[in-house]
Amino acid sequence: MSKDESKVILVTGASRGVGRGIAEGICKPGDIVYCVGRSLKTGTKVSQFGLELNSSLEDTANEINQLGAKGIPVVADLNREDEIKKISDLISQEHGKLDILVHSACQIHDDLVQPKPFWEKSTELWSMVEVGLKCNYMLTHALAPILIKTSSALVINISSHGAVCYMHGPIYGAQKAGLDKMTHDMAHDFKEHDVCAISLWSGIVLDEKTELISANMDEAYAEFLKGAASQRFAGKVIRGFYETKDKMQKTGKTLIAAELANDLDIKDLDGNQPISDREQLGGPVDFSDSVIY
Repeated sequence: MSKDESKVILVTGASRGVGRGIAEGICKPGDIVYCVGRSLKTGTKVSQFGLELNSSLEDTANEINQLGAKGIPVVADLNREDEIKKISDLISQEHGKLDILVHSACQIHDDLVQPKPFWEKSTELWSMVEVGLKCNYMLTHALAPILIKTSSALVINISSHGAVCYMHGPIYGAQKAGLDKMTHDMAHDFKEHDVCAISLWSGIVLDEKTELISANMDEAYAEFLKGAASQRFAGKVIRGFYETKDKMQKTGKTLIAAELANDLDIKDLDGNQPISDREQLGGPVDFSDSVIY
């Protein structure tokens, strides 16, 4: 792949979980993938839900290198505008373009999945809004001048069915619903510059955390996971969507990864097709096309 053909991609939350899977699944040989997160070194562990999880941008970058692309770890706290500016300056100076921007960073508090009312949970859950909504806005704001100079760029916000059903309480739902609406409105402003923006519901993903939790759950949970996607599935779907010629027809929409994969004839790594959960959990909201300045 020539320098002009290689894609410059930035994925946040790339040290573990869905973000890491997307960074590894989205790339093709010759691509340059900036992996943004807060945990750099191989061997780093983070505690979540009583579990010790591997969290390393170096591991993600090394895996991307093994796939024939170039993984570049970028340590950054996306709550800080100065560090966001450093990312923007880095992309601008080194490449002057950004083909795909994927926001998958999310702050998870141990209280999130506790089956109790919100007033019995910590108010620290508000950090989900700071990291999963505010940071997405601020980073996209900083990178917008680069995106609009790039031919047919794509912005992806990773969301979930929690935007339309009760899932983990009001903070989680508000953050996901906010992402979907923010994506819709960003798409309006980006449209004349041929930048596509969509919100993507990734569904249940078999990352390290899910697999560890499932080991201690009952058969009903195991049955629920049968339709789950591999860690890299969403990245494969995003890349397939990016390469479609008519993606601007879907700009501003909220899409379900499993359904989009079916439309694009993309299978998971094992050849199976993950399920969308639309029937059980609901589908995306259609926002009004009205515009008021």
